[in-house]
Amino acid sequence: MGFWKQSNFRKGVIIGVQDTGITPSHPSFSDEGMPPPEKWKGRCELVECNNKLIGARNFRNDEQGQAPLDQDGHSTHTASTTAGNFVQGASVFEDGVDVISISIGGASTPFYEDVIAVGAFGAILICKGQEVKDAGGAAMILMNDDLNKFSTLADPHVLPATHVSYTAGMNILNYINSTAKPTATILFEGTFSAPAMKSAIITTADRVTLDGLPILDETWSPSNVFAIGAGHVNPSKANDPGLVYDMQPDDYIPYLCSLGYTDDQVRVIVQQSVRCSNDTNIAEAELNYPSFSIVLGSTNRTYTWTVTNVGPANSSHTINIAAPPGVDISVTTNIIEFTEVKQNATFSVTFRLSWKTSALFVQVAQEVEDLPKSKEHEKSSLSTYIVHLKKPEGVFTQVVDLDGWYQSFLSFTSSQHRRIVYSYRNVITGFAAKLTAEEAEAMKRKEGIISARPEKVYSLHTTHSPNFLGLHQNSGVWNQSNYGKGVIIGLLDTGITPGHPSFSDEGMPPPPAKWKGKCEFATGCNNKLIGARNFAEDVAGPATDEEGHGTHTASTAGGNYVKGANVFGNANGTAVGMAPLAHLAMYKVCGEGCSESAILAAMDAAVEDGVDVLSLSLGGGSVPFFEDSIAVGAFTAIQKGIFVSCSAGNEGPLYGTLSNEAPWIFTVGASTIDRGIAATAKLGNGLTIDGESLFQPKDFPSTLLPLVYAGANGKASSAFCAPRSLRDVDVKGKVVLCERGGDIGRIDKGQEVKDNGGAAMILMNDKLNGFSTIADPHVLPATHVSFLAGLKIQDYINSTSEPTATILFKGTVIGNPSAPEVTSFSSRGPNRQSFGILKPDIIGPGVSILAAWPVSVENKTNTKSTFNMISGTSMSCPHLSGIAALLKSSHPDWSPAAIKSAIITTATLVNLGGKPIVDQTKAPADIFATGAGHVNPSKANDPGLIYDIQPDDYIAYLCGLNYTDEEVGTIVQRTVECSSESIIAEAELNYPSFSIILPESGSQTYTRTVTNVGPASSSYTYEVVAPTGVDISVQPDHIAFTAVNQKATYSVTFSRQKDVSLQFSQGLLTWISAQHNVTTPIVAIFA
Repeated sequence: MGFWKQSNFRKGVIIGVQDTGITPSHPSFSDEGMPPPEKWKGRCELVECNNKLIGARNFRNDEQGQAPLDQDGHSTHTASTTAGNFVQGASVFEDGVDVISISIGGASTPFYEDVIAVGAFGAILICKGQEVKDAGGAAMILMNDDLNKFSTLADPHVLPATHVSYTAGMNILNYINSTAKPTATILFEGTFSAPAMKSAIITTADRVTLDGLPILDETWSPSNVFAIGAGHVNPSKANDPGLVYDMQPDDYIPYLCSLGYTDDQVRVIVQQSVRCSNDTNIAEAELNYPSFSIVLGSTNRTYTWTVTNVGPANSSHTINIAAPPGVDISVTTNIIEFTEVKQNATFSVTFRLSWKTSALFVQVAQEVEDLPKSKEHEKSSLSTYIVHLKKPEGVFTQVVDLDGWYQSFLSFTSSQHRRIVYSYRNVITGFAAKLTAEEAEAMKRKEGIISARPEKVYSLHTTHSPNFLGLHQNSGVWNQSNYGKGVIIGLLDTGITPGHPSFSDEGMPPPPAKWKGKCEFATGCNNKLIGARNFAEDVAGPATDEEGHGTHTASTAGGNYVKGANVFGNANGTAVGMAPLAHLAMYKVCGEGCSESAILAAMDAAVEDGVDVLSLSLGGGSVPFFEDSIAVGAFTAIQKGIFVSCSAGNEGPLYGTLSNEAPWIFTVGASTIDRGIAATAKLGNGLTIDGESLFQPKDFPSTLLPLVYAGANGKASSAFCAPRSLRDVDVKGKVVLCERGGDIGRIDKGQEVKDNGGAAMILMNDKLNGFSTIADPHVLPATHVSFLAGLKIQDYINSTSEPTATILFKGTVIGNPSAPEVTSFSSRGPNRQSFGILKPDIIGPGVSILAAWPVSVENKTNTKSTFNMISGTSMSCPHLSGIAALLKSSHPDWSPAAIKSAIITTATLVNLGGKPIVDQTKAPADIFATGAGHVNPSKANDPGLIYDIQPDDYIAYLCGLNYTDEEVGTIVQRTVECSSESIIAEAELNYPSFSIILPESGSQTYTRTVTNVGPASSSYTYEVVAPTGVDISVQPDHIAFTAVNQKATYSVTFSRQKDVSLQFSQGLLTWISAQHNVTTPIVAIFA
């Protein structure tokens, strides 16, 4: 179906490939199902040519007389990519090709010296009805013979023409013989010239990824227009573009003349006599090209373009323009209308600079909208799709039965077993398979298929912290939980480093009998690291960590004790994970990215293996839960009693940037700890400014050095210390002030300073990151300071003709009373998929965290005790995963929801100094940054009351989100009829927090049920800190218990006050007994 079917799989088109040769016997060049060519005049120098490979010739002077065999592989690859048969092809114009494919090229040269450009220009001129044209004919109707019957070809004729079937031709002959004056014309619909084809592809290109985000480049930054051009090709859309920007070959002549080419140079290209003095030269940008590349100076520029309607005859289009920064754009008309196909319309666009910019270029995305909708090698057309199936009646007794059923859905191919990438047994009913878009569409129509969608690629969200969290040897929650003994933590990450001291099994008991997993390492697994498997399809071998991320997170969650752990001598002490006696199982899912299919496969295996906690320091964008593979897999996990902890994401501090928003997932944001690695900038005026750096050279002089601002030349790239930006800035021997941002890594900025002879770097934050600084392993003496501090340094530089500075390195400093602070990068709520559920749930340590690393960052070769200090919600997630393991060990009968409740209702809302937790601006952090607050493990182990939720309780909630029965069934893995469910509002879910959407009038009442897990005989009264603009009443005013696990229900009514101008406000509801404070956070969102 789709484009292939609409184009008849390009039947009858001849593609010429100029390359390294071909492998004639390859199955890709089989002629099974191929008709013989009609117009072909070429020849084959190979004995294996057929109806697929119809021509092959060797034009290399150094291989005269030899067959055109491919010794390199490049051309066999390109030919099969272009038109290979299912497991397509020629020479020069006189042979009769329709498309020329050339995957070779040289350096940029003038077009008249470029043999590819010259030859390509000829290709758009030479075609078939030349005889009719030479005899003065106006048009041609080409009828088939009896042999070819209905097989017609869309040829690039040199005059108006149409190719009709034998039967149609006989009808035309009969008409000619029936009248003395036969007449005819040809109506063209859907016949594209070469420029029209180009236009169709360019104007329909995709500019976003499968996740709906901008296409990125190799730096993971949004790609600019010089990298992607119009964007990524979308064949299906290109087949129906609506409008095209067409050009005739002669239209290029005034363009070529305008380039300053001589008459002879232009003639070389167009193969006809030319006098540029007789042509009306046009500016380059005046060519009717389907993109704009405008060179702007002080004067305005106006250009005119013509579009041709190739869509519905009656159609109307508006023009939407996203103007580049600093450019004003006006269009002569806002709407263009058509009444017939092939009708043209012209519009003019004026470009003017609105402000001066130091940027080299700016880019514009043009979109025409219908009013009535009338790495080295290119990837193949196969992509991985996640296929969700309706769960069948009964249970498959063996894995092979399930696999056989899955393969039955791939009836369109004889290689099903090679197409299926993963078969899922636990977390979803379905499989991941390599499919084309057309195959996926066909599959969606099959009985039993719920969905088949392209997989997404998720990204990673990349010790003193136990002491900071109140975890102490032989006391408190460590002692009470037996250090997490017997609990299995499964991690989905980049792999692990077996043999690292953090994964020693000294003092570790054997894994529990329930463990069914396996280890793919020949050596290295033991009673600590009990499982390791590789699910990353793009990385061969065992689950070895090549990145460091997985080793770091695993040791944070459950690493064993390692004395003398440090980086560059800093943060020296005993490194240990949150649950030192917990077992670890690593499921490698990340190579170049973290594929959705691999994540599902790993979760599927982890559920079957018997893990107790799943830790995922990765995620994607905000999507409906039924399209979120982590959410779908996590639901099955919690049904099995497995606690699932996920990172919130590193897209802060903007609102609504969360990942992993499902209420059955524990969503963790990031905060600082009270330890810093101090590096103080000392200025020539005596001012000292504290910052951070992990690299602390002992031999850096305390004497003042010249100080320079990298952006003093007015270039933004220099201000950011971007690569190659400081070549014309005198930084040699100086302390250089660089700005954070510009999509350049913090350490990379220092490398640019160092490469250009700079002595040291002061890195100042941008305004968005405020006071959030990070201790990085810089490549030169450096300190990272706040935005406000950076402004003070700039003021000092501007105040004197000879500014000076140095950096004083002070090492490890512990006891910062403002800790914890919410760091700037931590993603913020609200929960875009479910505003009635507060997210994030909690914050935990995620800044400058010391943990195990595969290699020495100090280039030491004589030790396995290697550590690194990195930051991210990736680091805060395993802290909470380990704490959840402690609670699971201490309370093995608690459900995942109960563990979550215990952590949320006992969270800390103040810092070590007893003041409200602040964010990167040093202002009190709001609830969408902190969630319930900062984790307090000791209190979480004895919460008094819990808010429990059973897996089936989520069904009424999911139906309340207006999901269809199938969408809910995709999540819960069984048949659901929402019409039979007692649907509840989001805020009615028994969640340990309240997120209430309040309209301008009316009140809302919600109930909660708490379970007593404290003393059997206990009584609680409530206290309320109402959100600003909200009245709250609670019934009853007290709750009492006489037994453990006894339940009590209360209700809360929320009423909006008049004249509230806030977007949201926050408060607390606390149930207080003699021994416990059980706090439920509240956020009121004003609609």
